[in-house]
Amino acid sequence: MSRIDPESGRKSLQTTLRRRLRQALGARLLLTRPSDRNAAGSQRRTVEIALAILLSMLLWFTFTMRETHTRTVELPVEVVNVPAEQALSQYPPETVRVQAAGEGWTLLRLGLRSPVVSIDASQSQVQIIDAVSEFLPEVQVQSVTPAVANLFKERRIVRVVPIRANVTLETPATYDLLAPPEVFPDSVAVAGAVSVVSGLTEWPTGTQTFEAVRDTFEVRLALADTLGGLVEKNVEDVLLRAISREFTEDTREIVVTVQGQPSTRQLVSLEPSAVQVRYRVMLSQYQDAQRAMDFFATVSWDDIRRDTTGYVEPHLEAPDGIVLRDVEMIPRRLAYYQRID
Repeated sequence: MSRIDPESGRKSLQTTLRRRLRQALGARLLLTRPSDRNAAGSQRRTVEIALAILLSMLLWFTFTMRETHTRTVELPVEVVNVPAEQALSQYPPETVRVQAAGEGWTLLRLGLRSPVVSIDASQSQVQIIDAVSEFLPEVQVQSVTPAVANLFKERRIVRVVPIRANVTLETPATYDLLAPPEVFPDSVAVAGAVSVVSGLTEWPTGTQTFEAVRDTFEVRLALADTLGGLVEKNVEDVLLRAISREFTEDTREIVVTVQGQPSTRQLVSLEPSAVQVRYRVMLSQYQDAQRAMDFFATVSWDDIRRDTTGYVEPHLEAPDGIVLRDVEMIPRRLAYYQRID
């Protein structure tokens, strides 16, 4: 059987396509009016040239892709068949560079679908070129980098560690968070090699910033994947919840009393005997803070006895159930003197 020359076949196909194109355009010209034939003839020549170029490129590409080529591609790697009682202690190669020879169409499909190279972890060392050649029989694998994968394994353990929300919450100017944000669940079970898992003290979420947080704020956060491929987690994301409320500023005068005096008589007097308390309170509790009877300040008798400066600092007792922020007493220190009847 004689072998057909690709170049002769390409030229023959080009000649046939051009002839059929001229016949189709010529038949169309016979149906037009004589006054339009000159313009149509010029248009026909332009179309013929454009189609000839397009067909030439298509034929060149088709015949070229049937030839043998060499190409280098990067393929992802996965580790399989890890023994149940063991776990990897080091990262295997995430990708390998494969230089392969084969038909152009085959290499094109290889680059588009990027098949995953499976490495058998039941062994301690794997020749990657063998693993690649097994699932790429349609091409000739010339080289693989890296050529060898060393699989380091240790005893597998499970440990429960707390989850840390790695987020920044920003509130409007008049709002404050009532408490630090919480995550649900607050811990994660991590399984992996003993040298990897035993050093874990917490597991963070991904880093994120949220602005204008007000009222009750909830969002799902993915856990950071800093040890992906070495550990397994029973939780992949958590619910973050934070509560923000609007605050307003207020001032109230509070009487200061001395507590713990050994006598029913008042042994010392304070100067001044009252302080101005400046604070921020939740807007919904503004009136309650103004009327609360258990809003007072005290000075300890023991502090006065130990003092050598003549001044003491009062201690503020805030009412139960009322949330105060940025509390400031004016003045911060009080003078005292002994009373003589």
